[in-house]
Amino acid sequence: MTSKTTFARRLQREQLIRLVSFLGVIGLFFVILLTVENMLVSSLLAFVFSYMLSPVVNFLERKGIHRILAIIIVFALVTLLFGGLVSATFPFISDQVTSLKSELPKYIEGTIRMIEDTEERLASFSGTLFTVDISDQVETTLLGWTSSIFEDLPTLVTKLFTTLILAPFFAFFLLKDGRTFSKILLAMVPNNIFEMVLNLYSQINGQIGQFVRARLLEAAFVGVVVWVGLFVLGARYATLLAIFAALTNLIPYIGPFIGAVPALIIALINGESTLGLFLVMMVYLAAQIVDALFLIPMVVAKIVDLHPITVVIAIIIGAQLMGVLGMLISIPVASALKVTITSVYLHLTGFRT
Repeated sequence: MTSKTTFARRLQREQLIRLVSFLGVIGLFFVILLTVENMLVSSLLAFVFSYMLSPVVNFLERKGIHRILAIIIVFALVTLLFGGLVSATFPFISDQVTSLKSELPKYIEGTIRMIEDTEERLASFSGTLFTVDISDQVETTLLGWTSSIFEDLPTLVTKLFTTLILAPFFAFFLLKDGRTFSKILLAMVPNNIFEMVLNLYSQINGQIGQFVRARLLEAAFVGVVVWVGLFVLGARYATLLAIFAALTNLIPYIGPFIGAVPALIIALINGESTLGLFLVMMVYLAAQIVDALFLIPMVVAKIVDLHPITVVIAIIIGAQLMGVLGMLISIPVASALKVTITSVYLHLTGFRT
């Protein structure tokens, strides 16, 4: 009896040590990400890259190609495609950036003038009951923002270059050793919750991977539709505006509105007719209608399975904690938390019965 009791205590102590070790490794990983400069963004991009490329790597591995060779082949193909895309688009993107930089003061002045006109109309309409005076604040903010961008451009370029070097480097090892890392972490999990944690890891990993691929596909679709529409209309800076629309579309709910603002401002300041302005609006509206009616219900919503109110709350919390980055990762984090809470609840209730 004594030997059985001693063995049970030793087993409980070993499981406790394994659980503490598992949680400690996870906690240390997140502490490093949040404290080391560039590590958080680079690591997030690395996870995005690995989730994007893992289906192709796994496919090649199933065909008998060694995993490292499969990763090298996929990286080489992506590099060639990306390099070809950059070399093909860089000349006119560079021209558009140069042109936009020279005309930026005109657009800032035009924006401020429109705000002042709106203030005057509101004041004349409502008298002393409703007064608005934000033009000076907007002017100061816009001028400070644009000047800081150009002043900090060398630093931003350096950080971007560092991130673009680190992210593929991390992604390579995630693709190569991700399974090994997972096995090491799972080996630390106590036996009494091992099955739950394994299922939980499998669900979250698969869900996040599908979500990342779906959101990138969605953003690419919006960018292509906006570019085609603006190009057909002969709009200025069509490529830059399409890239901006694709990137901002990754921000839930408010992203599409943010993405449309620059195009509308440019159209207004350049003196587009009412029909021209309407057509620009219709380009963005068409992209969002197709996105909302087809892509989101068929691709994104089925993956995360979250109530809209939960999504809104998650976005607000993410924005408060980490700004734009928090908004970008809020939905997959909320989805992972939901899966975790559900799995833990089912495990505990099943254990008690």
